[in-house]
Amino acid sequence: MSLITRVLPSAADNEYRGSKIAFYGLIFLLIPLTFRSLVHFLKEDSGVNSIATIMTFSGSPDPNTVIYMYSSQWGGQQLLFVFLMAIVLVRYRSLIPMIYAFFIVECFFRIVSGTLHPLTPEYYETRPPGANGTYIFLVYGFVMFWFSLRESKKRADKEIVEDG
Repeated sequence: MSLITRVLPSAADNEYRGSKIAFYGLIFLLIPLTFRSLVHFLKEDSGVNSIATIMTFSGSPDPNTVIYMYSSQWGGQQLLFVFLMAIVLVRYRSLIPMIYAFFIVECFFRIVSGTLHPLTPEYYETRPPGANGTYIFLVYGFVMFWFSLRESKKRADKEIVEDG
C-alpha cells in the first residue's frame, strides 16, 4: 500500500492499520490541544497575557481587544481541528495518518508564521509556551505519523494469508 493511499485512503472507515502507539498517541495529544483551544477560544484575554505573558498595549481604541478577538477566533479554529480528531478516533480511524499529516503541517505553519512575524523579548515577560512547544509537537507529530503508517506484523501476515 502506497504512502498516499495510507494517508488518503479511498474509503474513510474505522479499519485502522497502523500501530496502536499512534492510536493512543492521538488520544494523548487531544488533551493539550483541547486545553489550548479552549483557553484561546474562551478566556477573556484568550491566553495572550495570562499564559503567553505577552504585554498589554495602550491606545484608543484599545488594541488589546483586537488581539484577543483574533486569538479567540484562532482558538475556535483549533477547536474545530480537535473535534475532527475526536471524530476520526471514534468513527474514521483509517484517517489517523491524515490527521497526523495535518498536525505536522499545522506545526510547520506556526513555525513559518513565527519566523515571518517574530515576537522579540520586548513583547513578553517570559518566552510563550508555544515558542518551544511547537517544536516538541512537531517532533511528536512526525514520530506518531511514522507509527501510524507502520502496519502491525500480525495484521500484515493475516492479509497475506487471506489474499494468498
